[in-house]
Amino acid sequence: MKPLLEELIPFFEKRGVKFFVIGATARDIILEINGEQSGRRTQDIDIAITINKWEEFEKISEELTELENFSKDKEQKQRFLYLDKFQLDIVPYGGIMDENDKIYWPPDQDFAMNVLGFEEVQKETISITLDEKIEFEVVSLIGIVLLKIIAWKDRNHKGNKDADDLLFILKNYLNINLDRAVEQHYEEVYQIENYTELKASASLIGIDLIELTSDNSKLNDFLIQILNIEIEKKETSILLNQMIETHTGSNFDELYECVQIIVNTLKK
Repeated sequence: MKPLLEELIPFFEKRGVKFFVIGATARDIILEINGEQSGRRTQDIDIAITINKWEEFEKISEELTELENFSKDKEQKQRFLYLDKFQLDIVPYGGIMDENDKIYWPPDQDFAMNVLGFEEVQKETISITLDEKIEFEVVSLIGIVLLKIIAWKDRNHKGNKDADDLLFILKNYLNINLDRAVEQHYEEVYQIENYTELKASASLIGIDLIELTSDNSKLNDFLIQILNIEIEKKETSILLNQMIETHTGSNFDELYECVQIIVNTLKK
């Protein structure tokens, strides 16, 4: 990852384009700086950039592939290759989004991506420095939760990795934010009915999601809608069953209550 970033950062700085790391790499970085490690690690990188016209993305694509170590993936429109083996996904958002916060890739517009929430998580990115010289922005942990919920909605039929990540973060969220939970949200987090650490973590996630979506009621409502559907399904919930599949020993009833807590908090 480091060699890729050493080339990528000056490339975008020269063009006045800001990017932030999203996806699995962001998950790994945020967890690692907080003393945790996910079960799945990746060497691939996903980044998000703000553009207003597709011509800007085309220009970036052309100029990036002029660099010796970068090439364009022949199948995926957002994907580039570094040294022919590491994947770099560049996801654009901004003025190219439609009224439903989706982007449609030219020229055929047959490939759509949901970028709902990108503008919100961009406001809460975390600055990371590697070896005291490489500095870049990474989506926050609550930003990862938000994007993961939306991603799960779009692609849960393809696999359970988003549900896996969501439960892993849920299990570690309280511990990572322990001081803030005690000092700022003690009553909501620690005096929750039938306290468990997992339910307390869910309460804090709900609180942080409210803050993250405070300027976008449509986004808040969309998160409630996604999770409410899973609550209504109860034992047939795809989300909860995928969490159980990926985390042996997890208690279904407790996870169900956790999702309820997040939804109830978002409704406040």
